[in-house]
Amino acid sequence: MKKNSWKITAVISAVLFCVGVCVVWYAFSPYHPRGISDSDVADNGTEYKVKLSGIYSYEENGFTPVINNFRWFDDKVYVFVGEDGYAYTDDTEKSSVSVDGSYSSVYVDYGDYEFCGETYKNQRELEAFFETRDRIYNFDINNLSSYVQDIITYEKKFYGEATVKIYRKRCVITEIYIDGEKILVRNNNE
Repeated sequence: MKKNSWKITAVISAVLFCVGVCVVWYAFSPYHPRGISDSDVADNGTEYKVKLSGIYSYEENGFTPVINNFRWFDDKVYVFVGEDGYAYTDDTEKSSVSVDGSYSSVYVDYGDYEFCGETYKNQRELEAFFETRDRIYNFDINNLSSYVQDIITYEKKFYGEATVKIYRKRCVITEIYIDGEKILVRNNNE
């Protein structure tokens, strides 16, 4: 009886050890989203277009854009392309492409991008645009609550689009357009 219990304990220990080694190997391997660099995502990822409606905040090193219907702050969301050609995310339906918000960054760091537009040629000109006041067209007192909500949500409201690339559950912004003009493109100097 003791001989059999020793064998059972040894087999269970060996299986648990192998499972532990596999988990640790995956966590530190390039197959895990944490092990993939932003430049790898930009080089190998699948390209999607998303709509921008403004920025949440900006500072001297970069800004955080507001992307319509594309959340990647959650743990895991699935990516779809709508009839208008823009990508959106949904956490209830499943698709073959997903984004893990734990490993993706929405923040646009000026050091990782190059200015390529005619209207905004550098950081100073872009920040001057961010500091201009948003105009309210066709003011309607019945929409006052939406105006207040916009002031709370957006640092600056504008319409544009961005190109994102998704690779192994990581998402990186590669290009940013404002009013149809490409202003920033990601440089892959990592």
